Parts: sequence; C-alpha cells; structure tokens
Amino acid sequence: MQKQTVTLVHNFLQEFFLMKTLKKYAMTEYGIKHKFSEIKSREDFVRMHPITSYSDYEEYMDRIAKGETNVLLPGLPERMGVSSGTTTGASKMIPICHEFLFQFLTEVLFPLMYVGAKEFELHSKLVRGLFLTYAPKWRYTEAGIPMGPVSAPLKLTKAMDQFNVAFTSPSVCLDITSEQECTYIHWLFALKDPYLCSIGANFASIVYYAFVHLEENWPSLVDDIRLGRVNPDLDIPIGVRNTLNKHICSDPKRAKQLKTEFQQGFNGICRRLWPSLSYINTTITSSFTVYTNLLKSRYCADILFWDDLYGATESLLGVNIWPRDENQCYLIHLNTTFFEFIPTAEMDEPQPTAIFPEQVTIGEEYEIIITSINPLYRYRLGDIVRVVRFVNQCPVVEFVRRKGQLLSVKAEKTSEVSMWNAINQCIKQHWTGKRLVDYTCCENALLAQLKGGEKAIIPYYIVFLEFDDGSTLLPDEKQKLDEVLQSLTFPYESFRLKQRIAPMVVHTVRSRTFRDMRRFIVANSMASANQLKIPRVVSKPDHLQYLLDHMIGE
Repeated sequence: MQKQTVTLVHNFLQEFFLMKTLKKYAMTEYGIKHKFSEIKSREDFVRMHPITSYSDYEEYMDRIAKGETNVLLPGLPERMGVSSGTTTGASKMIPICHEFLFQFLTEVLFPLMYVGAKEFELHSKLVRGLFLTYAPKWRYTEAGIPMGPVSAPLKLTKAMDQFNVAFTSPSVCLDITSEQECTYIHWLFALKDPYLCSIGANFASIVYYAFVHLEENWPSLVDDIRLGRVNPDLDIPIGVRNTLNKHICSDPKRAKQLKTEFQQGFNGICRRLWPSLSYINTTITSSFTVYTNLLKSRYCADILFWDDLYGATESLLGVNIWPRDENQCYLIHLNTTFFEFIPTAEMDEPQPTAIFPEQVTIGEEYEIIITSINPLYRYRLGDIVRVVRFVNQCPVVEFVRRKGQLLSVKAEKTSEVSMWNAINQCIKQHWTGKRLVDYTCCENALLAQLKGGEKAIIPYYIVFLEFDDGSTLLPDEKQKLDEVLQSLTFPYESFRLKQRIAPMVVHTVRSRTFRDMRRFIVANSMASANQLKIPRVVSKPDHLQYLLDHMIGE
C-alpha cells in the first residue's frame, strides 16, 4: 500500500490493528481480566483500560519467563526481548512474538531497503553495504526461552545468511563474542569491497567508535587484505577463523590503494575509501548528535546520514522515508503499533488524558503511549517526541528525549536537551578549538551514595567531558558551563540565584574513557554492543566510579 493511501485511512488502520490485537489476546488471563471481548472501539479501549507502565507487567513477565502460558499471550514468546537499561537504570523483559519479528521484516526492513535503493538508484547495481552488528548476549529463562535484544537475529533463524547478499560481512561474524574482534572482521570485508554503498549500525556511537578502531588498526587490516588472511593475533574460535579464511583471498592491488589513502590521514577517509558510498544509516538525533558531529567533521565529511528507523524493544514506532531531508523525522508506523499521545501539561500525572494521533498539534511535544502486539497496552514508553507535520491524518514526529534523562535536585527538571544545548554553546563560544567526544552527568547524591557519606547541604550537578585530544579545561572555562545553563533554563537559574543549588562541578576525563566505558557496561550488564547508549544521566554507582577513576589531573 502506498504512503498516501495508508495515511488517508489512518484511523481505520489504527483501529483495525487495535481490535485485531485485542481479539488475538482476548482469552489470555490479562485479556479476560481487562474484558478485551467487550471492547468494540478505540474509545471503549481508552475508557476501559488504564494507562500502564512496566511495573504493571513485571509479575506477568516473570511468570512467562518460568514457562507459564496464556498469561499475556496464548503460548510462549519467540524470545524475551531485553532492553539495555542504560537510560532507565534497569533492563526490562518484553515477550516478543513471532508475528512482531515477521512484521519487522515485511513492513519495515524490506520497505526501507526499497526506499534506499530507489532514492539512491541502487536497483541496477550489484553493491553491498556494511552493517555493524555484534553477537548478542543470549541468555535463557528458566523455561528455556531465549533472552536478548530485539535488534539481533537468533542464529537458528539463519537471518544473517538470508540477507548476506546485501552485506559484506559473512554471517559467521555473529559467532565472534568480542566487539573489538568483530569490528575488525567487519572492516576487513568492507575494505576489500571498493564499491561499498552504505554503512549502517543501530546508533551513531557504534559507527564513530568503529572508525576509531579503524584508525588504530588499519596497518594490520591492509596486511590481511594483501595476504588474503584473517590476522592470526585475533582471539576468535578456530572454526570461525577457518570459515572466514574461506571468504577472503589475496588482493595486493586493493591493499596498496587502501594504504595510500590511510597514509594521507583520516579527514574525509570514508569518501576516499569508497567513492560511490551513498549514505550512512544510523540513529543520529538527540543524545547521538555528539557522535554525528564527530563523524561529519572528521571521518565522514560529505556523506549523507539517514536516520531510517524509530523503534524500541517494546515496539516498532516509525520510519523515515525521506532520506535526503536535513531534519530527520519519522512517519508513525500504523500497522504495527496503536498510538496515543500525552500532552506536555499532563506528563507528570499518573493517569493523564491522552489523545489520538490525528488530534496532536504541529510544534507541540508529547509523551508516546503504545499498544503493541508484543503485548503491552496503553504503555508509557518514556519517549518524548515533537510533531513536525502531517501526511494526511498521520503525524510525522521527531525524537526529542527520553523522559527519565533529567537532572532534578530541587524539582527543577533540567533535561538532557538543555544540558546538551549548554555544552554545545560552550564549545562554539567559550571552548575554542575543543572537539567533544562524549559526556554524561549525575547528581551529587550519587557521589554521596558511592562514598558512603552524607549528602551535601546544597546539592549540585557533576558533569564529565571527554575531548578528542585528551585535553582539559581551565577553571574559568569550566565555570562557563554553569553560566550558560543558567541562561538557557530559568528554573535552574532561579535555584542557583537563591543558592539552593550549588555551582556544578565539571571534570574532564582521559582520551578513550567513554569508549572503554561502553565495554565496561557491556561486560557488566545484560546490554549488548548493539543496544548500548551512554546514559546522559548516570544512575549507577559503578558507572560513576569508572568515570572518577579516569579523570584528568584530579
């Protein structure tokens, strides 16, 4: 169905999806309890079912994990999807049904591949892309149900083999458990292909740190391409190594080309290695802007970035079918999720009044509520979006922030966006020549918890910054961040003037700290490299301790 036709029948499709989902789960314990069989319209649904959060489902999730059926869905799920927990502080388990995974392929992935091929005229070209994906941390519940990220295929589905024709990396890459070794292999096969058409990953941070890896390891990669081998120093299983070696052959000519380009430096390296590269598709908005800026200013100058998909562990949310638009935004996905929106004024209410998609206002911000086939009902996802336009009755939104990413020591609610705007303004106006790699913040109460002491009488923010040259800031430069944040956020300024919030403390950390922190979090949590987002507000003592251990000269 074409975009115009779909969006013209927006209300019909949304109600059809809702009623089909409720009918599917009507005879489950949850469906009987909430009288799904009596719901005849979306208005009935809103009237009869409360707005929910994850705490409303935890008991059900635990029972499903133990093998109990007919709780939220008739049988057992295909897997238990596990969120990263890096923004909320705790991972969530979501039952993922087979129909959801099938919808992702047929209604999201295939259409987006078509959009890319059509927009960049790739239909008639035998070209492949690089997708930076990593072995997930598969665990199993008491009942033997796989637990892991939704974004990673189960090996038993052979999904990577089915799509291998479109990507440079052999599917056996998913048998490599180390992110560093797997990145090396991804680059090995991508570098061999001079006609690479795209580079993709879930997040811009993954792309950025992959290019950092390339800059550090290019000499051995060139040697491997020249010799036609997989580096013998890589710590990978012998069976995987043997399979990979069958996929690679000696190419001295390509190795010489690569060496010449690498020796000229890494500014604009992406276009020089692959002159016909069309785009990089990855999440580039909100907290990923810092990595996008780094990529555009150094490795990937003059390359188009396409933020093609808006999704979460809980559901599919939107697609970006306008790759060349400067402002990346998403058409909400009508066939996979039933949407409601909470206006800004109601966001702090336990049972707010929500509105339907056609009732939202352009320019306003809303918290998303979803009903998903997975199954979750009137579920507060925690994402804040802004409506930018309509396509017929269907809203087009841009992601703004996660609701939980706030600093609030006196109910001032300083958002992730406000802090980023302050940092960005300091870089442009006060920190001349500095190029930010990454940052995060916390409230001083977490430091008190870590040290086992009492909270400070006057609370304050702590900010950690990393610059690409490993440099630090002078005291007066650090002070500028506090001053700029006051100028941008009235509540923070008010509390600072009343001396109810003390001046923020700004620390700089050593080069590569945030890259190594990613590895630390992956090694000590259920998050996989595909899922990981550096939290913009640190909530875990061990994360804070890691940052404190890597401060410069303090």
